[in-house]
Amino acid sequence: MKQVVCHKDELAPGQMTGAQLGPIRVVVIRAKDGSLHAVAAKCLHQGGPLDQGRIYEHTLSTEDVGQYVMDAEREIIKCPWHGYEYDIRTGATVFDTTRCLQTFATREEGDQITVELELPGTAAASA
Repeated sequence: MKQVVCHKDELAPGQMTGAQLGPIRVVVIRAKDGSLHAVAAKCLHQGGPLDQGRIYEHTLSTEDVGQYVMDAEREIIKCPWHGYEYDIRTGATVFDTTRCLQTFATREEGDQITVELELPGTAAASA
């Protein structure tokens, strides 16, 4: 199942938009480098709406107490309800990489951005 999300010019680097992919709410994000990513828009904690969260660069602590540096290679989406944080590329939580949101194939097709849900058995049938 594939869904058109928006026109490619409607999603600039650092922005996100929500979309419905069949029964699943997703958030589609264009990273600062221009790459596209999509994750389930329901926080693993208590189901908060991630498509209403915000995106930012991850921060790392240094050896000096209270000092932090930006991790420009990792962009995070933060849940607006309780602050759970997820890597936009992998869907993994920042605090435990074994806990992950479902991710979806997202791409530009012509002038449109699409997101795709692979139904069970689809990948094997097309191989």
